[in-house]
Amino acid sequence: MRPNGAVPMLAMLVGLACPSAALAGSYEQTRHGWLLGIGIGGGSASLSIPDASTNREGGFAGSLRAGYAFTPEISLELNSNAWVKEQNGTTVTFSVSAVALNYYPGASGLVLRGGVGVGSVDLSSSFGNTTYSSSESGLGLTVGAAYEFRVTRRFAIGPQIDFGWTDQTDYNTNHINGGLGFTWYFIPR
Repeated sequence: MRPNGAVPMLAMLVGLACPSAALAGSYEQTRHGWLLGIGIGGGSASLSIPDASTNREGGFAGSLRAGYAFTPEISLELNSNAWVKEQNGTTVTFSVSAVALNYYPGASGLVLRGGVGVGSVDLSSSFGNTTYSSSESGLGLTVGAAYEFRVTRRFAIGPQIDFGWTDQTDYNTNHINGGLGFTWYFIPR
């Protein structure tokens, strides 16, 4: 079995984040105004067709979020998360892009999110100098959770987990991603 490249990368990111997380806590969990978040890590995914499904496969995971915090407890975002696997010249990507609502209960760093949008499955294969690709889109759902440690008044870092599900014409996919999230809050002074 070939080791997954996302696992060592995730371990390195967590190691880099630990000193920052240790310094966190002296800043309030203030949320108001625009926000931008990215996440990186690893995950697993599977494909289901009627009466059958594939084994879960490990791969690279990433997320991108942009939104606006209307109150300290609610933000609305454009949220995208994806799972990617490359093997033998073929790249498979499962992704969900959605309008998501984030809920921040209390004054802690807990974040709960969920959204509805478009899910897609992309396949790309290279044979010599020729690349073939196909894509299919359908309904996409995403839910997730994170915990933010404030490193500065406007920057937070912490673990996150996302689940994405897509419904295509003849099959559906799901992916579960875990990783490290980085969020910038553009809080007015």
